Amino acid sequence: MERRLQKNGFTLIEMVTVITVVGVLAVVMIPRFLQPSNFESRTVSDQLISSARQAQQLAMSKASSANVTWSTNNGAKRIRIRYTEGGNQTIDIDVPNNISISNSSIRFYKNGAANISAQEEITISPNPRSVCIETTGYAHAC
Repeated sequence: MERRLQKNGFTLIEMVTVITVVGVLAVVMIPRFLQPSNFESRTVSDQLISSARQAQQLAMSKASSANVTWSTNNGAKRIRIRYTEGGNQTIDIDVPNNISISNSSIRFYKNGAANISAQEEITISPNPRSVCIETTGYAHAC
């Protein structure tokens, strides 16, 4: 009776090939994970639009004495809505530290219009995006 020896394992060529492929993938993919993603910029853009519309809705729904101000503050990394209703109220939305937004402050009137003389553009970086606020109070990506 003959015994057959089975050899299990990988050849040296197979192992070197796999290590090379994994190394190339790591060199290509790791930098993509370390820089701010396009998704973060898009998320901040959507948050800016949503919060501006929320501020507009607050101005339209509150009593005529309501004072609603929407502002962006890159230093504090936040979007803030301030309004008066039984005292000063604030709603803060945090912005990721690796995203920059331009500073802005807009007051909304009871009819929903913004207290600005022309369209205001808020820029987001490093993956450039812009959000525009019209004099009518309409907020959108531009």
